[in-house]
Amino acid sequence: MLATPFLWVVATIALYAVAYWGYGKWIDRNVWRSDAKKATPAHMYMDGVEYFPVSRYVLWGYQFKSVAALGPILGPFIGITFGWLPALLWIIGGNFFIGWLQDYGSMMLSVR
Repeated sequence: MLATPFLWVVATIALYAVAYWGYGKWIDRNVWRSDAKKATPAHMYMDGVEYFPVSRYVLWGYQFKSVAALGPILGPFIGITFGWLPALLWIIGGNFFIGWLQDYGSMMLSVR
């Protein structure tokens, strides 16, 4: 009985890996068509007050603290009401199609 949740966790990690390297690259190449050579607004409009380049670790910290929407509130409610499997499916689907896609899309729109 204990192997079932463990298998779900392993399958979820594998699904995240496939989605990161497959779905993520597809969205980046076919939908947003990002260009790493294009200058960002931090470099184009650098004034030292509102626009200034920072390290990737600082940006990661900003992103990490901003990701607190409906997931932390609704996830436990789904888990209590319907069980662990619907909660796990909500976390996976929410991360792929709501969280990641919305966050990446917002970031790409802000640098265009």
